[in-house]
Amino acid sequence: MKRLILLLLATLPTLVFSQKIDTLSLVSKQFDQPRKLLIYLPEAYEYQPQRKFEVVYVFDAQARQYFDCIHSTINFLNAGICPMIVVGVISENRNKDFLPKNENEQTMKQYGGNLGDADKLLSFVSNDLVSYIDKTYRTLPTRIAIGHSNGATFISYCLLQEPNLFDAYLAISPNYAYDNELLIKLFSKFNPEQMTGTKFFYQCNSNEDADWVVARNKMISLFNDDKFKKKLHFENQNFAETETHMTVFPIASFYGLKSYLNYQFFNADNLIEYYSHLQKQSSITLTADMINNAAYGNWDKKENAIKLLRWAISLFPDDLNLYDSLGEMYQNDGQKNEAMKYYKLFQSKLAERKDKISQQEYEKLKLGIEDRIIYLKAH
Repeated sequence: MKRLILLLLATLPTLVFSQKIDTLSLVSKQFDQPRKLLIYLPEAYEYQPQRKFEVVYVFDAQARQYFDCIHSTINFLNAGICPMIVVGVISENRNKDFLPKNENEQTMKQYGGNLGDADKLLSFVSNDLVSYIDKTYRTLPTRIAIGHSNGATFISYCLLQEPNLFDAYLAISPNYAYDNELLIKLFSKFNPEQMTGTKFFYQCNSNEDADWVVARNKMISLFNDDKFKKKLHFENQNFAETETHMTVFPIASFYGLKSYLNYQFFNADNLIEYYSHLQKQSSITLTADMINNAAYGNWDKKENAIKLLRWAISLFPDDLNLYDSLGEMYQNDGQKNEAMKYYKLFQSKLAERKDKISQQEYEKLKLGIEDRIIYLKAH
């Protein structure tokens, strides 16, 4: 029903600007000291107390603008379908935290010894941070990693070392030239079959040094190889003509998140598969309203919306609102005969339910669907 769209539009300013951000420290066995974190909870976390949420992990959150950019961008892009928890991982020494141990002596000299703790940080994230977040907050088992520069190198390294820690990756201007292209060598030996399901990997670049360009092109070739295509949905975007290494983050965050959301939440087949998988895992309990809201989130992609609503009706054949919604989708798509079919089905379902609802509710629904039919016939 259109009222769902109106409700979304009415609450959008609140969704965008209402927020809860916690700052905390988590003791790290690996580093023998607390690690500082930022936690963003979407407004829906408060007013939907039974709902669980996907979690985005943002590395480089010591630069607060990186963290704020991500949770703000998600709110603008998700159409209310998928508000997310955002965890910011603060680093006091980026090179040391994000870069794996070097193989070449010259690399150590180049970085002045500030490198090599990537395995420590990965262990902290995998063993301490993720488990803490999952125990403390209502989370879904879907995790997205976002990193810039050496942070992007780190999340790529995470894929190599723990292929199922994250489900999606946004690697913004990664440094694949590091240590004579160490990650290229590791990925060339990597077996993608280690990954459970299909991972999403968005990679982009800005205007960077020639050795970065060479290394990045090698990684693109690897990810486009048939052995990766089966297990990795890979997207590459080039900002070399418009952005520098320092300006690319907000631009790439927007396009990377948009690409991921389009892939996972604004593609009916992928969303049906995703929701079905989560329900099978007992991570969510599907409802007619949940799918109906997802369909209206796909309002500008009528084919997606229609497919979602038809699937919803197959699961919830007695939900009146789904028939009205599907009729409306068909009507706005110019398919008048299909729209009339579902409006008529609404009428017949309503007649069957007449003795089970109040007379006032029955008359309201009856008049509402009659008005829709009259309007459809007139136009």
